[in-house]
Amino acid sequence: MKGARVDWMAAENVFAAWTRPDVIWSDWAKPVAFVAPALGAAAAGGDLPPAPALAMSPDPTAAVIVDLPGPESVSTGVLLAERGFCPVPLFNGTSGPSSVIDVDGISGALVAGAERLRHLQMSSAAPPAFLLDARRLESTGIAPGKYDNRWIALPQDFPSGALLASRGIRSAALVRREGLSIPTDLAHVLARWAEHGIRLRVIDVATGQVADEVQVPKPSRFKLAWYAAIALMGLRRNNVGGFGA
Repeated sequence: MKGARVDWMAAENVFAAWTRPDVIWSDWAKPVAFVAPALGAAAAGGDLPPAPALAMSPDPTAAVIVDLPGPESVSTGVLLAERGFCPVPLFNGTSGPSSVIDVDGISGALVAGAERLRHLQMSSAAPPAFLLDARRLESTGIAPGKYDNRWIALPQDFPSGALLASRGIRSAALVRREGLSIPTDLAHVLARWAEHGIRLRVIDVATGQVADEVQVPKPSRFKLAWYAAIALMGLRRNNVGGFGA
């Protein structure tokens, strides 16, 4: 029990390094990937993977959504934090034996990133950088005996367009490595933001391509009350709040 207590306190400290009580966007950070962080990676000198080249300077009127493979998304969040953004981890898949999505790699990166964030000064007006795992709905690893911890981003996982606009956010940048297309789950988020005048820019870090003033077509079942129930079909909630069963 003593070891479990130490791990829990360490998890609390890592989560605290990624959230700031005086920055409103930290209220959306999800604790799922911090429940059992890969502390061994940090103790063994583990580090963050290289962040992609990203020419993005702080802009108090711009939000960012980082939709890259998990550990790379974490390292990009640290990079953006050092440039004046508030990183918001939204990873929502739990860890388990033979899991479809590697959550341990994300947790290890969060631990390593916490060391760089712990003493970083952050303005209470820092714009948000929401961190997602681009692999969240990959189905190639699904097989009997695998732990299915796929997950989906829902509109309620993000601040509303009205709140963002009230806080001076006028644009958003979507950072990806899979071209300039918009994943369906994020289309439900970004189309809502567009209704409040938030412009969209899409950046592909693999090719350097940038698309400005991107129009987000309203996806199927847009704003339907039962959209979430339909979207979650086949995905299983875990008792810690995230996905994976």
